[in-house]
Amino acid sequence: MQVRFLRCRVGALPRNFLLMTWTGIRSRLFQPWIVMVMLLVAAVHVDAWLQSSIRGLEVHLSSLFPEASRFSGRTGVPAHIKVFAGNADNERLIGFVGSTVDVEPLERGYEGPIEMLVGMDTSGTLRGIRLISHREPYGYFSIELPEFAAQFVGKSVLDRFRVGEDVDGVTTATITVSSATRVIRKTARRVVRAHLASPENERP
Repeated sequence: MQVRFLRCRVGALPRNFLLMTWTGIRSRLFQPWIVMVMLLVAAVHVDAWLQSSIRGLEVHLSSLFPEASRFSGRTGVPAHIKVFAGNADNERLIGFVGSTVDVEPLERGYEGPIEMLVGMDTSGTLRGIRLISHREPYGYFSIELPEFAAQFVGKSVLDRFRVGEDVDGVTTATITVSSATRVIRKTARRVVRAHLASPENERP
């Protein structure tokens, strides 16, 4: 009687209920696979984004570090590019490149942000800067002159970076010159500070 009663109850269950139950079981079985597929797709997209994040900058990066074997995509906080030398079996980190608009996006020149690449080695010595884009009033070329960029090569991140002291305004101490000098200093220091604070560089 008991078995017959159970059969009756199961047979009396609505078809929709049985479908809903099977759907729930099936979703639980396939849910881990769905998550794994989504993670794989996300990883592919992240890798593609990292590579595309330096697209168009290769010439500037290579001019700052001609001995580099490869450059990472933008990584870390603040975002920066890591520079490596050597082959796959003996690869070593030799420096970093920070973009001023990534590290200090609120710093502005006379007519908007100043986008520069600031390259430095792992000891905090600047390898140079590369001007990517900026806007100044017509006739002003204060930071586009080669003399302005050349004076930063070999400077330490610990230097003062003060126009009129250890930085020459070249033409005159314009708003853009002061802003550019300040954003170079901030970018270099923040990127090096992030490297020194990285767990990879902590001594046991």
